Amino acid sequence: MSKEGQGALGAAAVTAGLALLVFQLVQTHEVEKRLVVQGQQIRALGEAVERLSAAGGDRAARPAEVEPKAAEDPIPEHVLHPEVPNFLKPKSRHWPTKGQFTEGALIRGWPSGDPKGFNPIIENSEDIVDIIGPLCGASLAYRDPWTDPNDWNGDLATRVEITDDMKEFTFYLRKGVKWHEPLGVSDPRHAWMKGDHFLTAEDVVFTLDLIMNPQVSNGFIKNYFKELESWKAVDEHTVVVRWKKKEYLNVETTLSISPVPKFLLGSDEDGKPFPKETLGLRVNQHWYNNKGFVGAGPYRMTSYEPGNSIVLRRNDDYHGDKPSIRDVRFVIFTDPNQTLLKLKAHEIGIGGLTPGQYRDEILQYQDAKTKPAGSPFFDGRIQHDFISRFSYYYVGWNADRPLFSDKRVRRAMTLAMNRKQILDSVFVGLGKLATGPYMAESPANDPSIQPIPFDLEQAKKELAEAGWTDTDGDGIVDGLLHPGDTKRTPFQFTLLIYGSSKEYAAFANIYKEDLLKIGVKMNIDAAEWSLMQKRMHEKDFDAYTGGWGLTWEEDLYQIWHSSQADVPQGSNRVGFRNAAADRIIEKLRVTFDRDERLALLREFHRLVNDEQPYTFMLSRTIPFCHWNDVTDVVYAKYSPPVLTFPWAVARTAN
Repeated sequence: MSKEGQGALGAAAVTAGLALLVFQLVQTHEVEKRLVVQGQQIRALGEAVERLSAAGGDRAARPAEVEPKAAEDPIPEHVLHPEVPNFLKPKSRHWPTKGQFTEGALIRGWPSGDPKGFNPIIENSEDIVDIIGPLCGASLAYRDPWTDPNDWNGDLATRVEITDDMKEFTFYLRKGVKWHEPLGVSDPRHAWMKGDHFLTAEDVVFTLDLIMNPQVSNGFIKNYFKELESWKAVDEHTVVVRWKKKEYLNVETTLSISPVPKFLLGSDEDGKPFPKETLGLRVNQHWYNNKGFVGAGPYRMTSYEPGNSIVLRRNDDYHGDKPSIRDVRFVIFTDPNQTLLKLKAHEIGIGGLTPGQYRDEILQYQDAKTKPAGSPFFDGRIQHDFISRFSYYYVGWNADRPLFSDKRVRRAMTLAMNRKQILDSVFVGLGKLATGPYMAESPANDPSIQPIPFDLEQAKKELAEAGWTDTDGDGIVDGLLHPGDTKRTPFQFTLLIYGSSKEYAAFANIYKEDLLKIGVKMNIDAAEWSLMQKRMHEKDFDAYTGGWGLTWEEDLYQIWHSSQADVPQGSNRVGFRNAAADRIIEKLRVTFDRDERLALLREFHRLVNDEQPYTFMLSRTIPFCHWNDVTDVVYAKYSPPVLTFPWAVARTAN
C-alpha cells in the first residue's frame, strides 16, 4: 500500500501494522502497496537505529507562517524506563496557518469504483490503505513527511522507549483519544455503538491479536510480524511489544501499528463479543466491513453511498493539528478517464492526468504560439506539477505455469518488449526505464546493470535454447511443456491488463505485434479492477501487468521470499522461488550497516536481472493538477496528494 494490477504509502495512519508511505497519484487501482526500498533515501538507511542512543530534542524550527502550538505532547506521569530517551521527535510543521480559511471543502475523484471493503486488518487495496488510512486512521507514530522522514513523530503514542537490542518497545498512549462514531448508529439495533468509545492499550493488543491470528486473511501483513514474541497492556495507556530477535525493520513495523477498534470489530451486529475460538473467521466476514472506516485520525467518515460518494469531515476530537480543509468528498466512478472531464468541469478540485491526457491537453500546445481558447490549463485556472511516483511497473510471469518456468523464456519475453518506445510513445516520456525492484534513481540498483535491450533476434535464440522452435512452419514456435511429453504445444499465452487504461491497451498491442515476430502468440484480457484483483489473488493468470509502490524502508521479503509464494492472497504471485534470493532477503533483515545493506540490495538486483521473474518496465512521473481555489499547496516528501492537511480551499469555492 498496497495495490496492484495495474497492479498497485502515510503519515497520519497506516493499515494494521505497517506504514504505507506513498499515495499513488492517479488511477488508484494501479499500484499495490508493499514495503520495499525508497531508493532516493537509501543513503539515510540505518539512521533510525543510530538515534536509539541519542536523546530526543527539537531538531527543526517551525515555519514562521505557522501558528505555534501552545505545548508539545504531554509527558507521561509514570514511565517504566526513565533512563531511556524518548525515541519520538517533536513535529516540524503545524497547521492551520495564520489567517487561513478553514471551512473549505475539497472534492476529489475516486476512480476505482466502490471499495471492496473498509476493514484495514484484511484490506490490501490501495484506496483503503493509502487514502482512507492516512486521512481517517491513526498510528502509534509516523515518519515526519515534511522535514525529515527519518524522524518519527508521535501520534497515538507520546513517548516510545526502545531497548538497545531493539527487541522491546514500550509505548505510552495519549489519554482521551476517541474512536470515530460508526455509520448507522441511528438504527435501533446499533444503539450500542453510540456515545464515546476511547482508544486504549486494549485496542492495540486486540489489533496484534488479529494480525497474529491464523484465521485472519491478511498474509500481506503477517510476514512482518512472524518474529513477534509478545505484546501486552501494562495498564490502560501503556503497551509493551517484544520481538524474538533484533531485526532492521523492528522500528518501522512496531511504530507504524495502527490500532483498530475492539468495541466494533470484536462484536457482532448486536454488540455481543465474538467467541475467541472463531474471532478471526468472524473478522474476515465482519458485518461492518463494507459499511465504512472507523479510526481515530484527523478526518472521520460521515457517509458512504455506493456508486456515488465517500464524505469525510474534520474530526473535531482529533488530538493533533486539525486539517485546514474541513470536508473531503470523494466522487466515485469506475472509468479513470473521467478524472480529466470532471477536473476540467471543476467537479473535482485536484487530480492526476494520464500520459495521453497530458499529451492532448498540455504537451502538444506548450510550444505553440496559439493556446487552446478557454483551456483551464493555459488560462491560469488549473496548475500542474510533476510528481515522481514512488513505484515501478512490470509484467509478472507466472512461474508456476510450465510456459514461464524457464528463465530463458522469461528473458526472451523481456528482449521482445520495446520498453523505450513504449515509454516515449505511450507514456509520452513521463518516467524512466526500470531494471529491478527499486526506483530508477535508487543507489540500490547495481550500476553495471543496464536495461535489457529490445532485440528480437536474441529473443528467438533464448526461446530456441529453451526448446521453443517452429517445427510445423505455422509461424508459432512450439515445444514440450512437461518432461515426458511427446506432443509439442504452440507458444500461446494471455496477458491480463487493467481494462480502463488506454495506455496499457496501447502497450499490450505494441507488445503483441512484436511477440508475433518471434513466433509467440499473445492474447489480451482486459479486466475491470475488481475482477483483476480477484484473479491475481487466485494466481489465475499466465502473465499480468502490475506495479508496486515503494516506501521509506526496504524489505524484499513480502514479494520475493519463497515462503510467500504459497501464502493465500500473498504478494509473491508469480511463484518466485530461489534459495540464493532467500538468503539475501533473510540477511537483509538482520543487517544494519548501510554499506552492507547496499551491497545486499545490489546483489539481489543482479539476481532478479538474471532470473527475470518480472519484466521491469518503468518508474512513472505523474502530472498532478489543482484548481486555483485550492491554496497553500505544499507537497509532502511522501504521499504528496494525500497529505493535504496544510492545504486550504478558498472561501469563494464553497
